[in-house]
Amino acid sequence: MNIKSRKPMISVILPVYKGERFLDETLKSILNQTFKNFELIIINDASPDSSLKIIKNYKDKRIKLINNIKNKGFSGSINTGLKKAKGKYAAICTQDDISHPKRLEIELSYLENHPNIFLIGTSAVFIDENGKEISKFRKYDNYKMLAWRLRKSNGIIFPSIMFRNDNILFDEYNEYNLYYNLLKRGKNLTNIPNFLVKYRVHPDAMSSYDKKRQEKLRDEVIKKFNELDDKTNVLDKLSFYIELFFHYIKTMHEKNII
Repeated sequence: MNIKSRKPMISVILPVYKGERFLDETLKSILNQTFKNFELIIINDASPDSSLKIIKNYKDKRIKLINNIKNKGFSGSINTGLKKAKGKYAAICTQDDISHPKRLEIELSYLENHPNIFLIGTSAVFIDENGKEISKFRKYDNYKMLAWRLRKSNGIIFPSIMFRNDNILFDEYNEYNLYYNLLKRGKNLTNIPNFLVKYRVHPDAMSSYDKKRQEKLRDEVIKKFNELDDKTNVLDKLSFYIELFFHYIKTMHEKNII
């Protein structure tokens, strides 16, 4: 088979709106991945800035550009990309964040070797708008404990996720409600300890928009999570907190992790 006509293994979905400030760095981090067989579906959501111009500067044939004439919003843009996705797996990327060069390679390997897991997130380094490290969040690979922890808060770092491309769509509750729906369907979700994303925190980030509404929607989803069966016991929870302590100590002393 001609490599140019080969079906992509991964579809990377990148919604963009007013992303000009950090978009170039984000695009380079995806296009320079060690794993090459992917398509990058970029949804320019009627950006009024120079985002579209930046995207068009890239001539990489793996880029599939969708240019929304009217703004569809974050979830609407992701869904537009997912409906076009041809990959066996879908990965989410956001316009401010930086992916480790081996992100796709490592995530793909994990999902290929763990057929019982539907979706994964990863550990991440949080950075400010100048790229300076703020903090590190090390995750743990335990799908039962993650299902329990999701009953309290959203413990998956969104721009790190990869999942099986199986007719998945988002709604107004964004990814948190997606995780609930997947668990309700009996799908397993987990995090892996690899630091594969630099997550940028700044006032203009998409995650900063409409905080009050986001908090209201989050509280509604938490109520739904608590309707699910808790499959953990006291020993599971005790073991988790011990593991979490050692995760914290290890992370404090690590350097150059991404």
